[in-house]
Amino acid sequence: MLLLVFAPLWAAWAQLQQSDRLEIPTSSSSSEQFEVFSLGERGILSVIRGSEFSNRSEQWEFVKYDTTLKALWRTSYKLDFRYIPVMAYKAEESGYWLFAEPDTDRFLFLQLNYHDGSIDTYKGNLLSGVDVQHFKVIGSKALVSGYYRSRPIVIVHSFFDHTTRVLPGLFEKNTELNNVDINEIDGYINVITYAYRKKNCVFEIKTYNYDGKLLKRTSLSDPRYSFISGQIVPLNPDDSYLIGNYSVGCTQYSQGLYVTHIAHDTPEEPQFIEFSELQNFFNYMKPKRRARVLEKIGKRKSLGKENRFRYRLLVHQLIQTEKEIVLVAEVYYPNQRSTSPVISGGISRPYVARALEGYRYTHAIVCGFDKSGKLIWDNTITIKDLTSFDLQEMVQVTPVDDYFVLAYPQEGEIHTEVISRNQVVVETEKFKINPKSEKEKVLNNEDGYLSPWYGQYFLAYGMHRIGPSSIGQGREVFYVNKLTYKTDEIGKVEAKEEASRPGHQP
Repeated sequence: MLLLVFAPLWAAWAQLQQSDRLEIPTSSSSSEQFEVFSLGERGILSVIRGSEFSNRSEQWEFVKYDTTLKALWRTSYKLDFRYIPVMAYKAEESGYWLFAEPDTDRFLFLQLNYHDGSIDTYKGNLLSGVDVQHFKVIGSKALVSGYYRSRPIVIVHSFFDHTTRVLPGLFEKNTELNNVDINEIDGYINVITYAYRKKNCVFEIKTYNYDGKLLKRTSLSDPRYSFISGQIVPLNPDDSYLIGNYSVGCTQYSQGLYVTHIAHDTPEEPQFIEFSELQNFFNYMKPKRRARVLEKIGKRKSLGKENRFRYRLLVHQLIQTEKEIVLVAEVYYPNQRSTSPVISGGISRPYVARALEGYRYTHAIVCGFDKSGKLIWDNTITIKDLTSFDLQEMVQVTPVDDYFVLAYPQEGEIHTEVISRNQVVVETEKFKINPKSEKEKVLNNEDGYLSPWYGQYFLAYGMHRIGPSSIGQGREVFYVNKLTYKTDEIGKVEAKEEASRPGHQP
């Protein structure tokens, strides 16, 4: 009886609430694209790119809003039609956009000041035909990294004297760029690569100073395992941790996580954490299947056999709090679809072409490490039927009070779950994104996204077709919703249940 009485109250104690909403009408005379950048407690930046059907040049409109979604300033920039956008980078005080003129070595950099909306542009000659993978800015220098003639390259361009140089020691065969990490406080540039050498995989960090001089080289190699990714957690200029995922053999299939301490340029023996050692990794499965998988893993271990997993992981940027380091990673699979044969002969043979059609996500893991690099807890959120054309971070994790709110968007709804380290304190809930006016309703959802903002606030944004009824086409708007998750009453439901039980002594 008590359970029946109190169960419906759970959502009232902890839920996602929509506090503010911004609606920007789309233009019928141009093709537009919409982006949102979180500026934390300073607000948000919206970017609308539009090209009039009668004009080849793109008009870029930048608008900064405060945390109540009130416009503070707006500015625009007309992009020369010869340039195409390549990548954007969000720095602390300014935003940067990289543009390239195809089939030439000419690049354009745009710098937007968050404070007043002022714009500066810089032109540079880099290299023609670079397949750009990363773009970052440190001080007054742009780092453009990617592949040139199938080899990795990192180009450093100075905005002030327009000089361009290539970082040494990277242009090697059979080498992949993993990440370009910048340490703005110490002025270091860390280039992380993954190389195939003599049937072995070598994970390497090359550290450069602000002027591009190679300072040190740190190599990680293990006879059993290969390091797929790694993020640096600096403790001081000569001391850091590296956290990432690893595989068995030179594959992209993750076997688990690893942590290693690096003193100067010498890594210590890594700590490998197989997925089966995580308490909650397989919780995304149905109970019977999970029991069978765990039983099979236990049998293999008892026979001294190594388990092999085939998980692909999208590892997020590490979350660092005062007490711990939190790793978030989504497990995904490429979606395949069948297509008709490109060329068909007179003999009937089952030639079936397969093409990539986005990515399907199954679950996300959240792992907490203490400041000494020791794994102290883990948890999992199940993702049901979520697909994305591009491989991108879908699950957002935000620390709120002593909890972590996990959320992801799907078909106009926000799915949430709240955890307290390795415990789930609020099961999965769904919340609809509503229009600004109560007299209207959402007729169609397109490209919904979610990102953490500041504190306990989230940003949900995308495109809605809204109208007073399902009759008629309605109108299209770009929307931004401010969402907050109330955690104040979490746990009080159980306290009320306990107090209501017969024989309870307060």
